[in-house]
Amino acid sequence: MKTCPQCGEAKPVTDFGRNRALRDGLSFYCLSCNRERNRRWYRDSRRRQGREVRDHSWVPEGFRWCPSCHQAVAHEDFARSARTSSGFGSQCKPCKYAADMDRYYARRYGLDRAGIDELRARQSDLCAICGDPRPAHIDHDHERDFVRALLCERCNLALGLFRDDPSLMRAAADYVELHRLRHARSLGDSDPDDAVLRRLLGGAGPVAPGG
Repeated sequence: MKTCPQCGEAKPVTDFGRNRALRDGLSFYCLSCNRERNRRWYRDSRRRQGREVRDHSWVPEGFRWCPSCHQAVAHEDFARSARTSSGFGSQCKPCKYAADMDRYYARRYGLDRAGIDELRARQSDLCAICGDPRPAHIDHDHERDFVRALLCERCNLALGLFRDDPSLMRAAADYVELHRLRHARSLGDSDPDDAVLRRLLGGAGPVAPGG
């Protein structure tokens, strides 16, 4: 046990930081008092410089203030950093993720948030191919290096799997349509247009009843 001269309480040694300069190897003040002293020094220093001092004394234990979303955020939802003495970064996880994505879009596509919002408004916030709401992927022509539109995950993935080749996509569409018409014809459920079947079969002659 060790008594903190600031609060006058006898506390376990685990409540004290390390200080090799002192005989017992422990800091002079307990951790909570030391934090308060450091905060007070920081606030006083900022005031002497004529800079704004925010009062975060209301932030409960186990929470940190995020300057980006202006909220008190639980420690487990705060970004971590090995570079700071506290072990925490400057933003909560959602804010850091948003900032990282902004930097990525600017570096990769030359788009800022306003540019993405303009794309979204132009498309009425719908996927440019299937019309699903809230498309989250920026479609990019890798060969010519320009942004095309916003797509949903499925459509963006499909373009990649078809290697951005229009001929492959048309062939796939014809393939699906041909087999649907053949199946309908074999069941006698409908009377598919023979001209459509001939087109899909590459201009072949009369189509036999079985397809």
